[in-house]
Amino acid sequence: MKTARLIALIVVPLLFACHPKKPEIPGAEAPAGPLLQVLEQQRRSFRSLKAIAGVDAVRRGRKQSFDTVGIVLDDQRRLRMEAFGPLGQSLIALVWDGRDVLLRLPDDERIMTPGQEGLDRVLGMHLEARELCAVLAGNAPEPSPRAAAKAFCVPNNACVVELEEGDDVRRVHLLPAPNASGAVPFRIAAQERYHADDLLYRVQYDGHTESAGILLPRTIAIEGPGGKAALTITYQEADANQPLSDELFTLASDTAGGR
Repeated sequence: MKTARLIALIVVPLLFACHPKKPEIPGAEAPAGPLLQVLEQQRRSFRSLKAIAGVDAVRRGRKQSFDTVGIVLDDQRRLRMEAFGPLGQSLIALVWDGRDVLLRLPDDERIMTPGQEGLDRVLGMHLEARELCAVLAGNAPEPSPRAAAKAFCVPNNACVVELEEGDDVRRVHLLPAPNASGAVPFRIAAQERYHADDLLYRVQYDGHTESAGILLPRTIAIEGPGGKAALTITYQEADANQPLSDELFTLASDTAGGR
């Protein structure tokens, strides 16, 4: 019976492509406070990330792959993603400097500032820049103080934390880490966000490894509602909590495009 309930807890996120509405959570309700503390501890332990990744993007049935993508995260404050060609040339660069989303497209030296709409177009789904930082770090975004929290667990400590604020709901799926007695008792296996019961996106994590005392996922699979858009990031190299230069979160150009 325990095994069946654990399988249900893990498999439910896999069903969203066919059933994008918000499903019921298996397991018994449990105190949310200790699990919220675990998520906060994981957020606080993460400061930065420098990584090289392979990225596969699917939009409306069309797949595009990038073998070399540099990803730099400054906690949940700033972000840079830049795809490079086989000769090391920049193909596309996206920067969030904490205020604006900056975008440089192939064969275009202009720097556009398309805002959140531009980020949505690049990703093929609605994912705010701060959320994207958290997702790429394998963390949950910091919840609003107004969010109501619930937790549901099965007997072997696999749990789901649900955070609800108005029509917005976020669910974070936690599994015991391989060394559950160590400093990182849980790992985030999946998370998803809903608005008015409709799925906005879901994330699945796999292959966690330790870097600078924190758990980083090796593979991050992000999917939009109905499977119309998907993004799979596979870290080839990843170093956590390294010093970052402010220049990493700028894009230089002679001209600028408008919103």
